[in-house]
Amino acid sequence: MEAQDGYRVVFSLPELDPNFSCRVVILADEQDGQPLNSLHGPYRIIVPGEKRRARWVRMVNTMRILESNLPPGSREASARQ
Repeated sequence: MEAQDGYRVVFSLPELDPNFSCRVVILADEQDGQPLNSLHGPYRIIVPGEKRRARWVRMVNTMRILESNLPPGSREASARQ
């Protein structure tokens, strides 16, 4: 995930896939029934249960899903947006 100010966070598949975890990560576009304001929107990531909110990203504008069939440690991967 990337924010308008360049802040980036990473999630791994086991953190998001219900086959691996019960964790719920929220991609919000509104709060209390209203669109997020410009300080938080257009989207915001909320990760309930995290002790530190370092991955609670506001002003999210890019989500990248990386897929790699390469061996661990390889630096190459294909990206789909």
